[in-house]
Amino acid sequence: MFLDPLDVRQVGWASGRPVFMTLAPLRYRSDLLDETIVVPTYFVSDLASAPRVPVLWLAVGGRGPRPSVGHDFPYQFGFWLLEGGGRRYVRKDEVDAVFYESLLADPMSGAGPVRAWEMWAGVRLNLNGGVWGDRARRRLLNPIWDANGAPGWDAP
Repeated sequence: MFLDPLDVRQVGWASGRPVFMTLAPLRYRSDLLDETIVVPTYFVSDLASAPRVPVLWLAVGGRGPRPSVGHDFPYQFGFWLLEGGGRRYVRKDEVDAVFYESLLADPMSGAGPVRAWEMWAGVRLNLNGGVWGDRARRRLLNPIWDANGAPGWDAP
């Protein structure tokens, strides 16, 4: 379950999409991980980056903003920050499974079981995403942060 509301502000555009910066940490308690993960303040995300194909956008566009921010962070950096400090390095399938879990757990996601599965399937098919691909998205959205983190990341 999410422990915080999503507090973001649009800070620009990247690749034709609006991008948003977190203004406060976002914490999610995952049953799958048995951990609470934290997305830090000042993280930039494009939220759910559903393709702008009209039928797909109508089906899933704009859904799951909190789960999307939680999914974007490890996709860009290869780890989650843990509440209380530390990191958990992750595999793509693990991140995608927690995304699906969080879509179903978030009453504000707008994604029931069918839409959550469609969104999960979309990220599973994205074989070039995040640290498992070319890292272009991280460089585009969070250029001042590298894979080693930023000050304060060990104590979110």
